[in-house]
Amino acid sequence: MKALVTVVCAVALVSGCGGKSNPGPLSAMVSPPIPPSVQDISNPLRGQYEDLLIPLFPQGNLAQQRYPAWPASYDASMRISWRQLQPVDPRTLPPDAPDDRKFDFSAIDDALNKVGNRNMRLTLRVLAYNSCCSDTYPDNTNIAIPDWMRPASISYPAPTNGPAPGVTQVVPNWNDPGYLSAFADLLAALGRRYDRDERLSVFEFSGYGDASENNIDYLRDVLKAPGPSADDSVAKLGYYSQFGDQSITADSVRRLVAANVGAFPHTQLVVTPDNPEIVRELLADDVTKKLSAPVGLRANCLGAQAPLPTWAESADSHYVKSDDSLVNALKQRMTSALVISEWCRMPSGTDPRAYYEKALHDVIRYHVSMTSSANFPDRDATSAMDPKLYSLWAQANASAGYQYSADAQPGSQSLDGKTATISVAWTNYGSAAASEHWSPGYKLVDFSGTVVRSLPAAVDLKALVHDDSSPSRDEPVPASSTESVHVDLTGLAPGHYTLRASVEWQQHKPDASHTVNYVPMALARDGRDGSGLYPVATLDIPRGATT
Repeated sequence: MKALVTVVCAVALVSGCGGKSNPGPLSAMVSPPIPPSVQDISNPLRGQYEDLLIPLFPQGNLAQQRYPAWPASYDASMRISWRQLQPVDPRTLPPDAPDDRKFDFSAIDDALNKVGNRNMRLTLRVLAYNSCCSDTYPDNTNIAIPDWMRPASISYPAPTNGPAPGVTQVVPNWNDPGYLSAFADLLAALGRRYDRDERLSVFEFSGYGDASENNIDYLRDVLKAPGPSADDSVAKLGYYSQFGDQSITADSVRRLVAANVGAFPHTQLVVTPDNPEIVRELLADDVTKKLSAPVGLRANCLGAQAPLPTWAESADSHYVKSDDSLVNALKQRMTSALVISEWCRMPSGTDPRAYYEKALHDVIRYHVSMTSSANFPDRDATSAMDPKLYSLWAQANASAGYQYSADAQPGSQSLDGKTATISVAWTNYGSAAASEHWSPGYKLVDFSGTVVRSLPAAVDLKALVHDDSSPSRDEPVPASSTESVHVDLTGLAPGHYTLRASVEWQQHKPDASHTVNYVPMALARDGRDGSGLYPVATLDIPRGATT
């Protein structure tokens, strides 16, 4: 819908006429926002992503053809074992052997090439142990470390319960100096090869715990090999561990943190926050200063567990009871940094509606940016998903991450000398703010489509997020900021112009080995042109006007 300015005194356009207030030549163009309940807005590092390179839902499941295909994602993730990356004992190679001889990067290279060809980027995690869930285990042995690293591991007898009964579990000794040194060498090599590759958007903190998720729950519960008790934890680990789910010491944590941070200073890091000491180290200011962005978070079990770990949320937690500043620091980080989630299989006896409702509420409450394409109950179902459940699932995905719009405010226009001004409101309708470097701005475009002026925007998109602790909200609370846009009319030829808003992607790495370029951000409104610009106002200068 377009409103035109009526000019009474064309010759005196830029200075008003007859002493009356002149609103000037700018006029707002109203475009209602597109809510998450109606449409998912595809943008980098938000919404549903191809977890483990698994196609998006619902189109990835033939039984769900009643539902429209989900908009294409910009993101995918992969995990790879240390065993696959470094099968050859480095001690058998010359000291000056190149990385290509020491490591097998082929699987990562292949994944990066494939996602790059689809205009996507990759999230990467390296595993040293993974309790779940291979189809087969050679020699009835579950091992993710290279054979030459076995002296730094413990082999647990085959459990009779769990996901792999009858399979011996080979678990690294997380505090072994040889293990830590060799894993640090692996991380350094990965950093040398991929840290400046723009196709790699995120590296997940790796090197400790089951699936590099910074806990040993499976060892505690199934292998009967818990970490120190709460009473013994400070003496044995160097920090308080309440639930017997940790065995890495504070000294080993510092070594592993230094290795991850040192390897990927130009790549977004995220961490599964199950270990409080790892979180404390990674959230420290001195670590943040070494990185291109603050460390984000990786949350497991969407739909079954809250993204915030028990140690940071439970009223019975030592860290909560003692009012440890780490708890608030973690909560604040969730509002300001990237939060990637993964669905968790629905616990036995759980009502499906309650499961998807919890996921939706947690996406909003904990500012989840990304939701995975796998691991929820209907992912591989052989019958169509219940429409009511699909609606909840879709709302959780569409609400995740940022969803911005820019709209000029009707009646806000004014004229001061040769400067026309109008107010533009930027609003985020999503659960989280954008975590990457996006540059908002405006362009004045003439009737032929030529950009004649470029104007900067002052809005801080990263600040547009509503910090809401409500546990049961069905849609995010919008967060807005309004700024004045000033257009200098000097030298503009008579004619019809549009003022258009855009947000440019500028998340580039210095001296990039491979580059990625994205079109301007898709906004939650109509009117996008072929250059990714959105009209927010018209500007009409009649013939004979003095500019």
